[in-house]
Amino acid sequence: MSNAFDRLATETASTKRTPDISGGKRGSPAENLTGLSITPLDPVDADLQQRLELDTPHELLQSFVRGDPDIREGDVLVYDGTDYPIRSCAEWKWGSDVYLRLVLEDLKDG
Repeated sequence: MSNAFDRLATETASTKRTPDISGGKRGSPAENLTGLSITPLDPVDADLQQRLELDTPHELLQSFVRGDPDIREGDVLVYDGTDYPIRSCAEWKWGSDVYLRLVLEDLKDG
């Protein structure tokens, strides 16, 4: 299965993470992971959005990444110069391989 995934994971992204609160203040998101091979961003269907109980007026997108990298809800995926907040991060099994399914919020300007 991994060869098929490698053919699908044609994009590269990184993540940012907001640091823990220190002295009553929270810092800006900072680079966390780089060089992630991901699948292209695709729209999330309405059924998945409803199952995840993600009520948002913005478009939701999804992407997959191999393995179990240190990515969690609340992180930001940086792809093609755009920040996408990660709304959901869940294990996804394909055959015997494990991936993460990332559900991203596409924050459109005005």
